[in-house]
Amino acid sequence: MKRLYLMRHAHAPTMSEAGVAADALRPLSEQGREDARLLAAELARRGGAPTLILHSPLLRAVQTAAEVAAVLKPGSGAEMFAALDNTRPAEEVRREISARAASVSEVLAVGHQPQIGEVAALIAKRLFEMRPAAIVAIELSPAPRVLWTLSPEQTQ
Repeated sequence: MKRLYLMRHAHAPTMSEAGVAADALRPLSEQGREDARLLAAELARRGGAPTLILHSPLLRAVQTAAEVAAVLKPGSGAEMFAALDNTRPAEEVRREISARAASVSEVLAVGHQPQIGEVAALIAKRLFEMRPAAIVAIELSPAPRVLWTLSPEQTQ
């Protein structure tokens, strides 16, 4: 893997607003769906072409990954990746992403705060504001460097 794109799931309503009994069942809002597609299109415009999308098993991340995949059409598709469930330490998640994505050149990982921001900070050695649908693009070789960051507000 040469490039890693770390994305926070797009906007989702609260549990009470969504009428669900568990956080894992919170769906994306319509704005969240639009933002996910918008950020995916901008990622492609900037030359990003992830061949694999890994996502958390929580519904809002599953739906974010589906919206992004509809735009990017990754060759290896999108797959549920348990390490992105927002319960594991950043170093463990980084190792698991690296192992799973070793055979592809670009991967997009869709997760949650604070975990996805902690993974970005661990790799890039700096902090990021990971708003809903935000993406951090990192070149991993020879040494990690941030290519760009983007949130929906920056595309307006």
